[in-house]
Amino acid sequence: MKNSLLYYALITLLYLLCPVVISAQNEPDSVVVSKYFDSISKDENRLRQFFAQMPKGGDLHNHLTGSVYAETYFRLACQDSLWVNMSTGRLFPDSVPGAIQLKPNMNNLHNIRMTLIDKWSIRNFNPGKFPLGADEYFFGTFGLFGAATKSHYAELLSELRKRAAYENVQYLEIMVSSPSLTVDTYYNEQLRSAMKSDSLSAFRLVLDSICQNIETNYRSLPDSVVKQVNVLDFLSLQSKIPNSPVCYYQFAAKRNAEPFSVFAQLYLGYKCCLQPNSKVVGVNIVSAENGETSIADYKWHMEMFNYLDNKFTRGVKKSLHAGELTLGLVEPEEMSNHISQAVLTAHANRIGHGVDIAFETNSIDLLDSMKIRDIPVEINLTSNEFILGVKDDVHPFMLYRQAGVPMVISTDDPGILRTSLTQQYVLATLRYGLCYSDIKKLVLNSIKYSFAPNINELMDKLNKEFTVFEKKWCRNLQIINSWDKP
Repeated sequence: MKNSLLYYALITLLYLLCPVVISAQNEPDSVVVSKYFDSISKDENRLRQFFAQMPKGGDLHNHLTGSVYAETYFRLACQDSLWVNMSTGRLFPDSVPGAIQLKPNMNNLHNIRMTLIDKWSIRNFNPGKFPLGADEYFFGTFGLFGAATKSHYAELLSELRKRAAYENVQYLEIMVSSPSLTVDTYYNEQLRSAMKSDSLSAFRLVLDSICQNIETNYRSLPDSVVKQVNVLDFLSLQSKIPNSPVCYYQFAAKRNAEPFSVFAQLYLGYKCCLQPNSKVVGVNIVSAENGETSIADYKWHMEMFNYLDNKFTRGVKKSLHAGELTLGLVEPEEMSNHISQAVLTAHANRIGHGVDIAFETNSIDLLDSMKIRDIPVEINLTSNEFILGVKDDVHPFMLYRQAGVPMVISTDDPGILRTSLTQQYVLATLRYGLCYSDIKKLVLNSIKYSFAPNINELMDKLNKEFTVFEKKWCRNLQIINSWDKP
């Protein structure tokens, strides 16, 4: 009798325990992956292993020429037999005094290659040998390899597509420079005069005249530019890259130019966005924000965006570099209103960098406004660390997060910075204690806040990619768990 009672007691106990065991074994894949992620959140190598395979949605902040690695520029320079000044690293299409011609079979090729990679990127950067600072060094690299980009844009795009596919990135939004129009001296002087008198009404009247001038003299240019971009996009697909990402483009005006040139570029960018079947989906403004012209004209650049928003009522998307400043680069008061002007005057849909948010006058109201308006910040950790010296707790990542402002993780110029989107997720996790749900939200944000015309389609695809990834990672865990056993 006692044995029978003991038997039934054991059976009952097992029965009661079974659901627990079963439920543990049948946890959703996302929960299993989340628990594993928590266990490796401080292990850099395992994080890199994890993120390398994880779908990463989109990279919304990357510059075409700055995203290509120096090795590619060296190969193209040799292919085109370009000339280079080895002391400066500057390429030339033709012979100049003190330059040597690059060829694939030249003597001492390896050493020349290594030297130029260092000059065209931040690899082995030595601040003691560059007294102007990391920011000047970084922005100066673009002019060094510029000659190697000519006629090779389709190849550069192919490299970006290939690397994105390798990293499991589904979408790229790539910044390309807007072609400059010849500066009209008369209108430029008129703009300068209005800016000097601080007359917004006079400024807008001049812009009216410039619009008429561009429409008269460059009517066919937007269509021509869009066709060129679409063709380059098509050509970049000819290498048949498996899982090649969807690509769209932003036209970027250079803020260090004369006001006529800046406005003409922005105007062209707006027109390109509104062309039928255009792959140009947004407008931006780039170059060093601390430059003399950039600082002096910043207010008026934001007014140009405001003017064009009112002129083109169909709603052109804008992602604006704003707040890429820190103490030491500029006077403190110069950091008091750049982000707020981008948000409130230029009506930016996204903010690029936004590092100086804590220095903004009424920064709390601004953060709350960005939250309410659903304006995300593009976070570029390696870029901010190298160019500005801003990292870890000095970076406003946690301030944005606590304020509820949406964020996306991006690369900026991964070629020059010698980094990747995978590495940006590793850094974000290590520095700010993110969990898997945080990471997943950042990835989903990269599609949600993109300017792609087919966001719903891309989001559905990304969610499916996550389902496949989580299922696969659960299988990986069976192997990983065996490693811990003697």
